[in-house]
Amino acid sequence: MESKKIIVPVDFTTASGKAIALSMVIAKRAHCSITIFHVLNNDSPLKRKTEPSEVEDKLQALADKVGNEGINCQTVIANGNIFDEIPAIANQLENFMLVIGTHGVHGIKQILLGADILNIVRQISIPCMIVQEDFVYEKLNPIVFPVGAHSGFRQLIDATAMMARLFDAEVHIYSVSRVGEQMSDKIKQNILLAEQVFDEKSITYKRVKDDSTIVSVGYAKQTIQYANSVGAGMIAIMSVKSAEHYYFAQADKENMINNPYNIPVMCLNGIENS
Repeated sequence: MESKKIIVPVDFTTASGKAIALSMVIAKRAHCSITIFHVLNNDSPLKRKTEPSEVEDKLQALADKVGNEGINCQTVIANGNIFDEIPAIANQLENFMLVIGTHGVHGIKQILLGADILNIVRQISIPCMIVQEDFVYEKLNPIVFPVGAHSGFRQLIDATAMMARLFDAEVHIYSVSRVGEQMSDKIKQNILLAEQVFDEKSITYKRVKDDSTIVSVGYAKQTIQYANSVGAGMIAIMSVKSAEHYYFAQADKENMINNPYNIPVMCLNGIENS
């Protein structure tokens, strides 16, 4: 992966600092470079209060810290809307992952809270790692992998296998069963596909079937509870909604991203980059 890049959008807050820190951990293991970039737009406090040269200085200071760790780092300043500019830069072919910080549901600086993060990463074809501002890196092991009925699920399987290999992590293929509720054929197919791919790639995994113990519309709360109980280092989900769970998927995904245990969440939209 020497020619590949990790893309990190920053707004010079704690959340983006945590994203840079995690991107450095991944870059060292994947032997790739990092590109740090900031989007200036009419709503940006930095555009109203500072000169572009000051933004360049801030970016260069971050790049220097990354470079001091032996990682090649570039900086980019874009002008426009974050919902356009972040996907445009991230979807370039030389990139293999985006790492982005979220401010959760409070105190945002440049709009980047859970729902807005989802709107961004749904436009991005590479894996997107979402990092909370209170995240403290220990390890990305184990990886909790909730199964879904998405047609593009194979890409999430492959990305999860990649991360499991980089961090020597065990994958927990996870589902919640409710009384009287049957698992769909598509979910069963995706479970079998995940097991097949993980076997082929020699990824350590286990199948976890939990009975429903939490009263909620979706599955996020129990999934998060399980992830915390096993000390999960990462949760892997699809960023897009499946037709099967469309009516509660948005809330579930926001709850995952804003989980109270600050477990980073890797998302994929399942669309091939053209």
